[in-house]
Amino acid sequence: MKISRVIVPVLLAAALALSWTVYMGNAFRTWAVYGDHIEMARESLENGLYEQAIEHYKSALTQNKSQSVYLKIKEAYDLFYAEEESSFVRGSYLTDMEAAAADYPACADFWVAQAHLYLDASDYTKAYSTVRRAKQYGAGGEELNGIYQQLLYMTKLDFKLYYDFRTALNGYLAVSDGDQWKVLNARGESLTGGYKLIGLINDDGKGIFVNEIDTRLLDAEQVTRARFDFDIEDAGYFTESSGYIPVKIDGKWKYTNLDGEFLPGAYESAGSFYNHKAAVRKDGRWYLIDEQGKKASDDTYEDIKLDLYGCYLQSGVIIAKENGRYRLYDENFKQKGDFSCDDIDICIGGGPIAFRQGEKWGYADLDGNIVAQPAFASAKSFSNGFAAVQSEQGLWGFVDDTFTLVIDYAYLDAHYFSGEETCMVSTTKNAYQILHFMFE
Repeated sequence: MKISRVIVPVLLAAALALSWTVYMGNAFRTWAVYGDHIEMARESLENGLYEQAIEHYKSALTQNKSQSVYLKIKEAYDLFYAEEESSFVRGSYLTDMEAAAADYPACADFWVAQAHLYLDASDYTKAYSTVRRAKQYGAGGEELNGIYQQLLYMTKLDFKLYYDFRTALNGYLAVSDGDQWKVLNARGESLTGGYKLIGLINDDGKGIFVNEIDTRLLDAEQVTRARFDFDIEDAGYFTESSGYIPVKIDGKWKYTNLDGEFLPGAYESAGSFYNHKAAVRKDGRWYLIDEQGKKASDDTYEDIKLDLYGCYLQSGVIIAKENGRYRLYDENFKQKGDFSCDDIDICIGGGPIAFRQGEKWGYADLDGNIVAQPAFASAKSFSNGFAAVQSEQGLWGFVDDTFTLVIDYAYLDAHYFSGEETCMVSTTKNAYQILHFMFE
């Protein structure tokens, strides 16, 4: 009994010692094999045998999987791909970097390598999904973020050309292909067939349409809500509350109701009714009229800016010109601050307003505070987070709300971004296309 108490612990100790010896032996052999592969990979690289070096590094991974070995594989592929930029090498490189990112998803280097390879292959969709996944896994860094921003603001153009358009950025876009007019949604999908003329469409989808028979007010379902026995050259925004539509007939603007009855007066320019008033220009001077067609005040101005709806009041601000200078006013035409400028754009959604001082354009807020000093050859106001700006070479691009150029100078002209992140731009003289962001 006493002997067994002694023998059992001795045997256990011996077994443990033997196991430890075997484990250490295997570990030493593993590290020896690992070291041999690393050394052979290094020698292969020195001799320009990149594929062989990658093989050795991958063999080393079977002995000791680590991020550092994956990084060595990446370095070898960088040399290999720089020398032989083929689809075969690119495919192999991608496969191994996908494996590296799967094992070490927080390491940005493996995602960046994949993104660059997809960009080289012009596979922008996979490049974008790669950097999106990288950010979801917590990978970061300046280069990864730079690629993400590049792809985020990558754009595409619809192939269709239009030669005229009207939009209030309200989801409806009236366009002409030079032969017929039709209405598109903000993403460029057709909502109607062809017409001889279509005016500005209001938020409810109502607008003036001219066909081969007559002039009509149609709703969003193309149901006729009014018919008119006169021809028009253009039409503005139909204001439901007033019931009047500005229409251009024989070179002059008038206001008609749904019964075809006109307000007294004909004008050189005419806006839509808001708060029972509309801005009009007659004999070179601008002023407000009421819904009886009478002057609503004695004040007149050299210019009153109308927004895309034809409204004189823009986010609570009136932009008017007198004595050669544009100023900001409240809804009662009381001047806001001491801001003035040589020229100015409209205000959209309360965003920064583009203005010109001298030869350059900058941006101001609704109170007249300058938020970007004049620096652009020309500029348009912000709409849905972006603003078109013109370079000294005459081309247009877009800045974001930090005034950073995010869409390069590439367009002959540019309009305003809609809520669907589309914009009318020109790449051909007197023609427009719909610009989209490539990725949602």
